[in-house]
Amino acid sequence: EDPIWTKAQHKAALKKVIEIGTKYNITGRGRVAREGLNCTLTGNPNDIRSFCYGLREWQEIFNETDFKITDGVSRDKLFKSLSIRKTNELVAYGLAGEKAPSLKKFAGEHLEADDYHKAMQDPETVIIDVRNAYESAIGNFQPPENGAKLIDPKMRNSIEFPKWLNSEDTQKQLTGKKVLMYCTGGIRCERATALLNQMSTVKEELKPKGVYHCRGGIERYVKTFPSGGYWKGKNYLFDKRM
Repeated sequence: EDPIWTKAQHKAALKKVIEIGTKYNITGRGRVAREGLNCTLTGNPNDIRSFCYGLREWQEIFNETDFKITDGVSRDKLFKSLSIRKTNELVAYGLAGEKAPSLKKFAGEHLEADDYHKAMQDPETVIIDVRNAYESAIGNFQPPENGAKLIDPKMRNSIEFPKWLNSEDTQKQLTGKKVLMYCTGGIRCERATALLNQMSTVKEELKPKGVYHCRGGIERYVKTFPSGGYWKGKNYLFDKRM
């Protein structure tokens, strides 16, 4: 949501999401922040789609949402209950509320998986893993030889990213380059690309030649390239179903 919800709207949104989820027997977990939702949910295929339509009926902004739906999940991998929490940020950068960069003004450009794949072949490109270090350690993109340069910020948690992005060494690596970012499903990249673009408007020493991320994140990429493409290793997920 941009502009962000007010505190009253934030409280009401939490109640509404739980209400719609309960109506359609949805299980899983999610977070509701003033800028929107981030959920991983399970249920009957028709019920999952009804939940998505329910969000769209509630607020038109969800007509723009790229819902990632996977059918055929076995019953033993379904969540047992529904847990939706109210949080200050969807991505913990320490930039809650009005401090968060506007997605409408600053969000990076989405690339479909095949275009993202091609972009990694460009030697004038850098690719940044905006996940935490323990996620990067078990799987990451490995661009082709003479292609993009991979940069791993080696973050213990997301709140370290703004400081890393603000460092002189980082900015030297990004200036004059096309910047690709990636994360599990795309949420962290929405915030990270917006932060970089906002910073580049006020810092003369930080001038990338475009900021991009893969629509749907690693999940969409590996579905597009079943053999793996330039992805090597495992895609870390935060729940025990996978």
